[in-house]
Amino acid sequence: LLGLINDVLDISKIESGKMVLAKEPYTIPLVIQDVSSVIIPLFLAKSQDYQIHAVNLKHEFVIGDQVRLKQVLLNLLSNANKYTPEGGKIDFYIEELEGGSDTSGYFRFTVKDNGIGIAEEKIDKIFDPFSREVNSTVNKVEGTGLGLTIVKNIVEATGGTINVVSKKGEGSVFTIKVPLT
Repeated sequence: LLGLINDVLDISKIESGKMVLAKEPYTIPLVIQDVSSVIIPLFLAKSQDYQIHAVNLKHEFVIGDQVRLKQVLLNLLSNANKYTPEGGKIDFYIEELEGGSDTSGYFRFTVKDNGIGIAEEKIDKIFDPFSREVNSTVNKVEGTGLGLTIVKNIVEATGGTINVVSKKGEGSVFTIKVPLT
């Protein structure tokens, strides 16, 4: 219930334009460590193979809203855990893209799983509030249907983008790209 209330409050802030993003210094490795410390027990409980791949990190120290970045990453990794069966595989990629400057970088965070996937006709709707696929597997999974809506809005508020590629029965790949100074 508390999770639902927090999600509704986040949606309310986003829709009213009152969500303010912090501009504070932090490190990408610490964000990865914090997110992993929360999510690893979930992966272990389902005997899932969780791998972290950090590539080309030139700017480990950045300025932005680390709380919101963690919220986005935790949501994507939590979904990968929920929709990937026992013994499945989840890969988390963190990459600094070329084209940054001496003082800023553009980062890509990718969560790839070999879970149940999303039907092609449903992909366009997954970012809609309260959107959830209805089938016997998904119905057993807890969730409000607000997480990806919040994720998309946070990513776009940072000037970033989110993309999903998925195939039913084969898994999903969620990719966000965000600028961080």
